[in-house]
Amino acid sequence: MGDEAAEYESRCRAIRLREQGVPFAQVLARLGRSGGWLAKWLQRFRQAGWFGLKTQSRAPKRRPQRMPTRVVAKVLALRAELQAHRTRASRFAGIGAEAIQLELARRRIRPLPGLRTIERILKQHRLTGHEPARRKGGGEPYPGPRARDPGDLQQTDLVGPRHLRGPHGLTRFYSFHTVALVGRGAATSQARHKSAEALCAHFIHAWGWLGLPRISQMDNEMAASGGGRYPYAFSLVMRLHLLLGVHLLFIPEGEPGRNAHIESFNDLWQERVLRHPCADLAALKRTDRAFSRYYHFDKPHRALRVESDATRYPGQWLELHRAKIRRLPKGFDLHTYRDSQGRLKLPLARGRVSFIRKVDDRGYIKVNANPYFIGKRKARQYVTATVYTHRKLLVIKYNRIVLKHFVFPVREQLVAPMVIPCSASHG
Repeated sequence: MGDEAAEYESRCRAIRLREQGVPFAQVLARLGRSGGWLAKWLQRFRQAGWFGLKTQSRAPKRRPQRMPTRVVAKVLALRAELQAHRTRASRFAGIGAEAIQLELARRRIRPLPGLRTIERILKQHRLTGHEPARRKGGGEPYPGPRARDPGDLQQTDLVGPRHLRGPHGLTRFYSFHTVALVGRGAATSQARHKSAEALCAHFIHAWGWLGLPRISQMDNEMAASGGGRYPYAFSLVMRLHLLLGVHLLFIPEGEPGRNAHIESFNDLWQERVLRHPCADLAALKRTDRAFSRYYHFDKPHRALRVESDATRYPGQWLELHRAKIRRLPKGFDLHTYRDSQGRLKLPLARGRVSFIRKVDDRGYIKVNANPYFIGKRKARQYVTATVYTHRKLLVIKYNRIVLKHFVFPVREQLVAPMVIPCSASHG
C-alpha cells in the first residue's frame, strides 16, 4: 500500500473510531497522531463526507489577476505618505495593508486591491516587518470557551509598567485593556498601580461600555487571582465577577497565547498610542480617549463584515446589539462597598470561578498554589477546575466529563448575584 493510500486509510479509521464512540484522546493514542490532525479530518468529514478525507491538490484554482501598475504605484506612494505625514485626522492610523486599503477607498481608487494583494505588494518591495511568531500547539484538546453571540466572551490584560517623561520627571503607569471577541469592542483605562482595586475599577469602566460578558477571561495576574497566598481565598476581582453574575476564567499559567485577541489589541494600542508624546497621565488619558473613538468609529475591523454584521465598525456594532447584552445594575458603584477606612470590601456571591490547567507529569495541577492530584493518565492534558462557591466544591472536568471533586472551604455568608448569571457554559 502506498504512502497516500495508507494515509487515507488512517483518516478513515479515525472517523470510524469516533463514530463508534471512542474518546478523542484514545483515537490519538491508537493512531499515534496529534489532536490537530484529528480535528482537521473530522471537520473535512463533516463538510464533504468520505470524499473529503482524500488528499486535495494544493495547486491554486486560478491565478490572481495582475494589479494595474498605477494601483501598485499608488499603494507604495500611500505607504510612504502615511509614514512621513501624520495629520491629526489620521494620527492613529498605521502604515500596513489595512490603513492603505482604507485610504485608497476614501480616494475612490479603482480597482480597489484586497488586503492580501496590498500585503503582497508591500512584501515584494520589502516594506513589511517581521511576521509574528505563532504559538505552537501541542495537539492536546483545549477546553477553551466559544464566542458566537453578543456578550459571550471578553479577554482582559494589562500593559506595563510603562513610563511617561514630562517636565516633572517620569510617571509610571499601567494600562488595562478588555476586548469583546464578538463585535470586537474594546475598553481601556490607566492607573499608576496594578492593584486589585484598580482592576475592579477598570472592569466597571469596561462593562459600562461593553456590557457584562457571559465569560471574562484573564491570565493569572496576582492582582486578579490572589497569587496563591491563601489557597481558599477569593480576590476582589473574583468577588466582583461573582457579584455581577460573570463567569471568571483563568487561562493556563505561562500560555499568554490563549489570550491572543487581547495580546493583539495590546500591540495595536502600544503602537498607536504610545508614539504620541504625553507629559503626564492626564495627557495620556486624553490621547487614549481619542484613540478609542478612532478604533470604534473610524477604523474598520477585519473581523466584521457588512453582509453578516451590518457594519465594519466596532462602535456601530455595539450600538446595534445593546439590547442583547447584559448591563450593569443601575447605579452600581464600587464606593458603596468601602469600609470606614476607605478599603474596598466586596461580599462573596453564589457562582463559579474556573481555572484551565495542564496536568503535570506527576498527575497534579495547581489552583492558587494549592496542588490537586488528577492522575498520571491525564498527564499533559488540559482540564478545567471550577470552584462553585454555593456547593463549596472544586470540580475537575476533562472533555466536559467530571473526573474528580474536592472540598473547597467557604466560611462566609453568601449573597445572591446582582445580575442573573448566563446558564450556558464553556467546555
